Amino acid sequence: MRKLTRRFIIDSLNNLNLSNPIRYERYYINDRLRVQRKDCKYLKEILDDDNNIIEKVAISKIEFLNLKERAYSEIIRDSYLLLEDSRISIKKYLGKYIGLYRVEVTFNSIEEENKYIKESWMGSEITNSPLAFDKYLSKLSNEEFEEELKKYLN
Repeated sequence: MRKLTRRFIIDSLNNLNLSNPIRYERYYINDRLRVQRKDCKYLKEILDDDNNIIEKVAISKIEFLNLKERAYSEIIRDSYLLLEDSRISIKKYLGKYIGLYRVEVTFNSIEEENKYIKESWMGSEITNSPLAFDKYLSKLSNEEFEEELKKYLN
């Protein structure tokens, strides 16, 4: 099933009216399993081949820490909502992916998605790039990440 989301890049959070952030720590064990800490909650998520969550289970901190040790990649980001439009969230990446600010716009229908005109403060669309999803971002080397980021930031 195709996600009704378009993704864009920006170079900072300046001048945006945002909610308080929620911190995410994501650890990819393999292509179908990730664990995450979202604020103080610990979750195990099973993904399908299209990167959709097919199962989400609350786990203990101990299980989270044990699974985290097996991860091939770590992604830490803060997630904000744009207060003027609840369809828009912004991810500010930290650690290895610092410098990436991804804007995600979700839609209720394909028609709504097709009619959407991005906001003037949004940069290039990255929906079909490796920067669009954490799963694909997690597989980039430092050099590949820097190259991708440069393609979209002016």
